[in-house]
Amino acid sequence: MAIARKPNSKPKPPMDEAAADAFIAGAAKPEAAPIAADEAGQGAEPRKSPVMLRFDRALLAKVDAAAKRRGISRSAWIQFTVSRALDAGEG
Repeated sequence: MAIARKPNSKPKPPMDEAAADAFIAGAAKPEAAPIAADEAGQGAEPRKSPVMLRFDRALLAKVDAAAKRRGISRSAWIQFTVSRALDAGEG
């Protein structure tokens, strides 16, 4: 079975490469905004730092289950829980 073209459709003319290059070259390049220094005075450092934690298997299973109930990742659940504990004055 042959593939038929839609009725009343006109094929597009081939694109002019020079016109495409001129269009791309004329596009405004976004300027990278400098990162403002935060309260700790760490302007150029990333906002988050990787941390290695070790959990026993039973506790990790409970963490995974709690994160799944909330619909978030394990890492997000740990951040949320630690933040909540610190806000409650535990630390």
